Amino acid sequence: MPATSPDLRLGLLGPLRLTLDGSVTPVPAPKHRAVLAVLAVNMGHAVTAERIIEELWQGAAPAFARKTLQGYVWRIRRLVGDHLLTHGGGYELRAGTGETDAARFEGLVADGREALRDRDHARARGRLALALRLWRGPALADVPPGPVIFAYAERLEETRLLALEAAAEADIALGRAAEAVPLLRELTIAHPLRESAHALLMLSLYRCGRQSEALAVYGALRETLVREQGLQPGRAVADLHHRILQADPGLDI
Repeated sequence: MPATSPDLRLGLLGPLRLTLDGSVTPVPAPKHRAVLAVLAVNMGHAVTAERIIEELWQGAAPAFARKTLQGYVWRIRRLVGDHLLTHGGGYELRAGTGETDAARFEGLVADGREALRDRDHARARGRLALALRLWRGPALADVPPGPVIFAYAERLEETRLLALEAAAEADIALGRAAEAVPLLRELTIAHPLRESAHALLMLSLYRCGRQSEALAVYGALRETLVREQGLQPGRAVADLHHRILQADPGLDI
């Protein structure tokens, strides 16, 4: 990047946050935020004007949509300088040495889950804790949700849930099952059909000597699945339920 370009960082894990040379810079117009968010999601890659127009107006673009988009890009370029490039019929955002908080989050989660697979539970818990602390609220909460933004925010939310479950799994393995229970209760209430979270809650309760509560979690999950989807719990959680009923000594390891 040329020396005249400000240091640029973008926060996507919450309301869109544009930071230039260490100072948060407001982006008050929703359409400007939407353009900046689409470019941030595709950092380092050109995005065609047609794709941005579809994101902004979703099939109901005004007659002069391209010229309107050019005006939005001009205003954003006044903020970010040479970080915003024009490539023929599209635009590219480059952050130099900076990165989005979402990219850092996904990297930390990948590290944490790999450490969990390697049974390095302390490292896993540390990396996942760093990842989860990056969140400031729902991803891109103040950006109008066109198809690109909606899909990206959904992916980030699913990764956040996986990180929460992996962190709880690490806590259980480290002998901190009691600390995992409140988080897992909150997670199962928010996501009543998520069997993986219920299984972790069952295991954490069992490790705390609360066998009857662990069985009650399974009963509530089964009732919800039958009522909402006409399905029985999957094999993994059903097998765990059977092992808890039998007080399987292997569950204490």
